[in-house]
Amino acid sequence: MKKHIIALLAISTLGLASCGTQKAATVTADVPPPPPPINPALEWRRTSEFDFINIQTFKFALNQLQMRLRNIKQAPVVFIDVPFLLLDQDVFTNYLDNIALDDGLRLDEVEDYSKYRYNPMAIDFLRMCQDAGVQVYLMADEREILGTIEDLAMKNIIALPSMFDGKANYGQYGRNVTMMEMAESNRIALILTTSLGEATSLTGMGRAINENMEELYRVHGDKLIVFPNPAFN
Repeated sequence: MKKHIIALLAISTLGLASCGTQKAATVTADVPPPPPPINPALEWRRTSEFDFINIQTFKFALNQLQMRLRNIKQAPVVFIDVPFLLLDQDVFTNYLDNIALDDGLRLDEVEDYSKYRYNPMAIDFLRMCQDAGVQVYLMADEREILGTIEDLAMKNIIALPSMFDGKANYGQYGRNVTMMEMAESNRIALILTTSLGEATSLTGMGRAINENMEELYRVHGDKLIVFPNPAFN
């Protein structure tokens, strides 16, 4: 009788162990995959240090603009980066965090995402440009930012698009034909950008920025103000 009881207990124990294993397997299968690793560059964009650097750089840009206007006789112009400077930076950081950029940055998608929210420091700077008689050019193609241009006009800020030779890769490089034409006529007061690669068109260097850094600075370095761009650079 004792042997029968021991045998039944052993069978019951095996049965319970089997059920526990099956349940554990089911629970494991329902656990979602771990979140992707945090991009430290995007995390830094959310810090007060990043905000402070941007504030100081815009103040420096305003100071440099006032100094340079004395040496430009006809219709001075300013170029400004759109996604990394003009748009609201919190919104844009969220965009970078949630949208895959395998094919590069598409400003028409960013427009829909940002709902025409802007960096207040950039807007203040553009208003000061207009008060000083400086024409503003956006470092972007009209086909991608027509909505932004129209929305800025409703805020009494007139901004013009740029023409590109080929497709611009925002934050990395671009051959800006409008910028080249303005440089030839000595009308550029400042270029506010986040990437020296986007300004290489000024010397016809294309994408060979690393080999021609000294030449770029010699020709146009005093007009370039480069903001931090931890997302791509």
